[in-house]
Amino acid sequence: MRDFIGRATMTLYFTICATLKAAATAADVSKADWTASRLVDVGANIAALGFMVLVVLTTVARLPPVKTAQGIEPRISALIGCFATITLVAFPRPQVAQQLELIADLVTIVGFALCILCLWWLGRSFSILAQARRLVTTGPYQIVRHPLYTCEAIVLAGIILRNPTFTAVGVGIVVFIFQYRRIVNEEKVLRAAFSEYDSYARTTPMLVPTLKLTR
Repeated sequence: MRDFIGRATMTLYFTICATLKAAATAADVSKADWTASRLVDVGANIAALGFMVLVVLTTVARLPPVKTAQGIEPRISALIGCFATITLVAFPRPQVAQQLELIADLVTIVGFALCILCLWWLGRSFSILAQARRLVTTGPYQIVRHPLYTCEAIVLAGIILRNPTFTAVGVGIVVFIFQYRRIVNEEKVLRAAFSEYDSYARTTPMLVPTLKLTR
């Protein structure tokens, strides 16, 4: 019952976000003054929309949890880590150099495209809270243990580049801190749920891919 309530809440929330993003993107597309920078900006919005839609689909179809982190801290860390980034979207966008805006949008597009790939691969194992559903160790998860967090960090970097203020940087630091706590809590749950996770963790880096040189 608790999982159903959490799934319904997340589905409703991200459905609303996706609907608002779709409406804003449609309004932006309807404008006549097309430029290269605005085309990239629309592309970033479409990539964000695609990620939100996939979050909804994977949340609806996700498997029941095998194990869930206990206590209040894992839940608070998960919610803050997940939703603090959304506050950046609500910030008014300052005027920045067109080159910086273009770079920021390109970084955001790459980040969201990689997020979509990771989330698609994670599939029915996706969750916001620290839960174990099924151990995924192939695809992007063969490169690092938490590729979705790595790709979300790329998106966050793009958002901050587009909004280079002290407040945005401060929120970004908060996001990184709580996302790291999410990873720590998830790893505890995965180790408790799957005996093979220790050997997987020993051979796969956490967030940053390593270059393996062969002779």
